[in-house]
Amino acid sequence: MPFDATAPNLDFLLIAAAIEMELSDRDLQVASKRYGLIAEHLQRTGGALADYMNDALVYAQGSRAIGATIVDGSSDDRFDLDAILEFRTPPGWQPKRVLDGLFDSFEGFPGVRKIVRCTRCVQLQFAFMHLDVTPMDPFAAPRRERAGNIYHSPDKGADALFSVNPYGFAQWFRQTVKLPSHQFQDQVRAIRSQMSIPDRIALNAVFADAETDKLPEPIDPLRDAPQVIALKLMKRYLNLRYAPRDRKRPVSIYLSKVSAEVPLNIFGLCAQLEALASELDRRMAVALASGQQPEERNPVFQDENFNDRWPKDATDMVVFRGDLQHLLAELARARDSELSEIQEIFDQLFGERVTQRAVRKYLDGLSDKAAPAAYERGKGFLAAPALVAAAAPAAASTSTVAAPQVSRAPAHSFHSGLLK
Repeated sequence: MPFDATAPNLDFLLIAAAIEMELSDRDLQVASKRYGLIAEHLQRTGGALADYMNDALVYAQGSRAIGATIVDGSSDDRFDLDAILEFRTPPGWQPKRVLDGLFDSFEGFPGVRKIVRCTRCVQLQFAFMHLDVTPMDPFAAPRRERAGNIYHSPDKGADALFSVNPYGFAQWFRQTVKLPSHQFQDQVRAIRSQMSIPDRIALNAVFADAETDKLPEPIDPLRDAPQVIALKLMKRYLNLRYAPRDRKRPVSIYLSKVSAEVPLNIFGLCAQLEALASELDRRMAVALASGQQPEERNPVFQDENFNDRWPKDATDMVVFRGDLQHLLAELARARDSELSEIQEIFDQLFGERVTQRAVRKYLDGLSDKAAPAAYERGKGFLAAPALVAAAAPAAASTSTVAAPQVSRAPAHSFHSGLLK
């Protein structure tokens, strides 16, 4: 999969924007260190759950497990990371007791600024980072690997258990998403090597350099798959859209599953993002027409419904469809725009700071021979042969490859005051 012949420069900007949302290598090291400290801290003498932590298992779930972690965007440069704490719960313990006990056990965790007891997890808040730790009681053997019950204990309403298998989903995701060509991967790595991703967590961490340097983070090639990059961009876009609203956004694991099910698009990254938005829009349309909730089951564990808490009502789906159609319309407009217009569009879609850095990197990579006024309509603005030359042999000519069909629905703007 080379950069698309219909919008190679637009693809470059989208990739650069996605890279700007990533964690730096040192931030990844600090995050790994904090994962590693969970079991150690809970096992300490005197801890509220210490007696039950001997066989505890801690592992990443969610975006961290599939290479799709991004800067939130709606609240500075914060990362939200998720972990499962798997341990045998004493017989008779109710969800409230488990979550309250875990909350107490995290007192004194290194570097934590605030600890919050949530409905299904305990959240550790650090500078520029939240770590959500979800306790899980594993099923008795024989069982699917790392399947069990998580605890649900809201402020109002009854406690409950939910059967889940986040580890199995992450494995399915990795097996389903196929890596692109080596050529595409090389192009993404080349762009990343030229960019300077700022340290956000590491600069405010309590760990010494020597400690974090002992934790080399393995490079995850899945993070450069077009489906994963499109997922990152979709998540960032929705974070910004939902920030001013008093309404829950679609859950990340639902977006992740759909992104894995959308086939690799031969027309490039912009087309991949359009295909993801179109498929989500189609599913919402079907759900609205049928009057049924859009259930989305874990493909390896059918008891788990990813959408058990979303949408709350039909309006949630209508609002989400409006966002998807707005994204499609703006990407269609970007395909036929000049650079200054592209920057304005991307500022709105993905955030001003990310867009400015991506555009700056694009301009830095322009060939000295490229005339600033040489725009190509339909190719996503100024031609930059120096940035996309490696893709030329594999890319079909624009005379034989038609641009993918995208929605040209009018833009929508929803405000929290209209939704209450």
